Amino acid sequence: MLEITLISALLLFPIVDLFQVNKSENKIVEYIKAAVMLWTLTGFLIFCFFQGALSVKHPFLFPADQWKGCFAIFMFIAFFVYLKYIIVSINKNKEVKLYILKSLENQNESIKGMLPESRKEFILFTLLLSVTAGICEELIFRWYLYSFLELQVNWIVGILGSSFVFGFWHLYLGWKHVITTAVIGILLCSIYLYFESIFVVIIIHILMDLYQGIISYYARLESDWEIKLIKANAADEIAKAGITA
Repeated sequence: MLEITLISALLLFPIVDLFQVNKSENKIVEYIKAAVMLWTLTGFLIFCFFQGALSVKHPFLFPADQWKGCFAIFMFIAFFVYLKYIIVSINKNKEVKLYILKSLENQNESIKGMLPESRKEFILFTLLLSVTAGICEELIFRWYLYSFLELQVNWIVGILGSSFVFGFWHLYLGWKHVITTAVIGILLCSIYLYFESIFVVIIIHILMDLYQGIISYYARLESDWEIKLIKANAADEIAKAGITA
């Protein structure tokens, strides 16, 4: 009975979220609401598991092979190096920054409404929303829903079915994003099965969300060349004012 309730909640969640009224214009409020909903569902999932009400076994925790663990660590290090490169490029290169800003403007309102702009939004997006989505969505989709469908049918249906529901959870972003997210779900599920580790795929998910937040925040932040331009313009204005006087 508990498992049926859980599955029903997972399937109904995106529909309820889509028709949610009184959405706040304050991004921080929306971050907190999203985190609370995700942790509520995940908490219920964990409760059902420890009650013995689920048909699935516990998730793979750490990579069984040491070399896979080393490979995962290498990927994480490479990601942070790349992230640093992107931040420097945004800060130093005008063309890169303008290209990213143009790309952000072409996103639909729902996506732009979730990406951070202020420092406070960025911190909460990073520490609360990205971490919550990484942990909760991976436990729900890559562990539970995949394992459930794999047990009931086979592993192919497990990958495709769990990934489709994962995409459907992002219906509020539009159908195009549903398809994109479903493809990402297939990739994440494949990574989970390859590394045999829920921790690896959780970290990857967090880093993917973190990347989007960092790109959005730093693209809108005043960079070195903009500060120099502002100072140069201010100096020109002062000089002109002195000449006029």
